[in-house]
Amino acid sequence: MSKITIEATCIGCDLPNPINDKGYCAVCAPYSDREKYELENLTSWAREMILEERDILDDIEPIRPPNNDLEWLEVIQQIIPPGYPMGHHGLSLDVAYEAVRNYPNIKILRIDRNENGGTIFYTTEDPDADEDYLLQKFNEWNYQLLEGKHGHPSLDDDRLSEAMIENLSGALDSDPLTRSSKVRAIWKRALESYPFVVDTGGDTQWVKCWTGTLPKSMILQQVLGQVLLEHFGQEPLWRLKAGIIVETVDWRNYFKTQTWPEPRKKSFRYLRQIVESSLAMRATPNGIIVQGESGAEYLLSSTSYRHEDPVTLVLNIPQNLNPNRKHLPDIVHDVCIHSSDKDLPLGDRIAVLALGLANDVKTARGIENLARVVDLFQGQGWR
Repeated sequence: MSKITIEATCIGCDLPNPINDKGYCAVCAPYSDREKYELENLTSWAREMILEERDILDDIEPIRPPNNDLEWLEVIQQIIPPGYPMGHHGLSLDVAYEAVRNYPNIKILRIDRNENGGTIFYTTEDPDADEDYLLQKFNEWNYQLLEGKHGHPSLDDDRLSEAMIENLSGALDSDPLTRSSKVRAIWKRALESYPFVVDTGGDTQWVKCWTGTLPKSMILQQVLGQVLLEHFGQEPLWRLKAGIIVETVDWRNYFKTQTWPEPRKKSFRYLRQIVESSLAMRATPNGIIVQGESGAEYLLSSTSYRHEDPVTLVLNIPQNLNPNRKHLPDIVHDVCIHSSDKDLPLGDRIAVLALGLANDVKTARGIENLARVVDLFQGQGWR
């Protein structure tokens, strides 16, 4: 958060006061949209994409963050046009083949390829294999085989003989050590540009990342790494970047003017008057801190929002009040309070929260989550 430097009119509440280098006073600054959408906070690739392609980003379909290898396979198939030269006759079948090939106690009988993939027929090699364990392990794989969409062995098949399996994951190579080293080198170079981080958040906690789940499959790592390094040309990488931008951020916010609409200005003027006239409240770079009647202190945090209201954090939790509660539940650290009508401007909603928390003993009678916090300071007798 920028330090207060000069005396001028705040561009938030439109009142004279010391302001920071962004133009906001101490009350408005933590809740300023501009603090969260700064072009300089974008990673270099995201900034270039938004600046150069914003005229067509409205027409781009978002790409959902994948949670497993099957979804990564779908992402790759979405960004690489059909018939693109990739070195794989059928990516989904190659991925599936290695998964079955690497699985213990399985022998591949044959592979039938077709235009859209194919079928892998296999049998269990070990006549003493534990079928129950095999089935359980099979269904624990993170590829979400769904009934009717992705074929899997019948649970009624006593020996799993010649059962088929499609669209799983793995790696395909006759020399796995050499290939593993090659893929690791590609993958390392591909990740150097932080391709899935869109906005670093600057000096705040607002990092905007598309996904934190990376593919486990060596084939998928290799193909995705080649996409990120433009080994397949510019089009697949462009499609991926554009889909990530549209899914992860509202890119228009990076071009908003600093002028607040009049209702928002009025609401923050009201909030500032409340804070400056109350002994129970003070403005800090991280948000307004409220001293509750119970003795608890509450930070209306600007680092994250729930239902478009600041998250309420309890600051001075007395850990030694009850020796049996050394590890307090998360709810007393982060109190969920649905404070107000979302049609109200943000400053009014923050004011409602602040006034309610200043009188937390009374407010807590209708909010159990808050009552648990008051219990820590007042005991059970206040209820």
